[in-house]
Amino acid sequence: MNALVAERTFSPVHVRDRSFFAAFVAACWLGVAFGFYPASSARFSGHADYPAPPILVGHAILFTGWLSLLTAQVVFVRTKRLRLHKKLGRVGFLLVPMMVYSAVAAELHSQRFYIRRHDDDLHFFILPLFYAAAFGVLSIWALSAAKRDPVSHKRLILLATTIIVGAAYARWWGNALTSLFGDGFWGTLVNTFAGTNLLLGAAVGYDLATRKQVHRTYLIVVPAVLVCELICSYIYHADWWMPVARQLIAIHIPLSA
Repeated sequence: MNALVAERTFSPVHVRDRSFFAAFVAACWLGVAFGFYPASSARFSGHADYPAPPILVGHAILFTGWLSLLTAQVVFVRTKRLRLHKKLGRVGFLLVPMMVYSAVAAELHSQRFYIRRHDDDLHFFILPLFYAAAFGVLSIWALSAAKRDPVSHKRLILLATTIIVGAAYARWWGNALTSLFGDGFWGTLVNTFAGTNLLLGAAVGYDLATRKQVHRTYLIVVPAVLVCELICSYIYHADWWMPVARQLIAIHIPLSA
């Protein structure tokens, strides 16, 4: 156990780090491409359920911007343009609040459309709230740690991105996993968070493989994320959540409407 938490012995850099973070970025783009292609294709072809409001367009642009920024930052580190990497990183302080706001606002718009057609969609509302909150906390923490703790900074950026990319993976294979594991408490954990947890497992496994220990950031954040996932699944299936969700989205109509 001491080997796992002995931060003073944790090597800040490893020869394989650049390849690992490049592979992580590629996995993020893969999940987003496959997860959001069907919805994007339907929207561009005019077959979406409802016209895209400006907030939804902005949401898509902002989250694509985050992945683009992350990709550029990885490239700058690989090419040793660290000064540019640091300057560009400041964009995150502006980008993150806008992303969190757009995520919640876009989901509110979606819920207000679907509530009158599919009552059960309200259960889903807890998930984007979790994604937005967890991403906001982890990303601001990461940006704040950039100067004083670059090792934690890199891992917090990875963790924050994993949260939102996990949502894309859930769109990609969520239905297939639901058919296998159902949509009960444990089934929801699998079909919703499988992508997130696979990426988290890869990050923790990489530290173990290259440093023979896990960085303290992972030791703190990963268990917290797993607990939050359990809470989300509980709330998702709780009878009291539907009226609470309705209040949050400011829709006062009967469940049977």
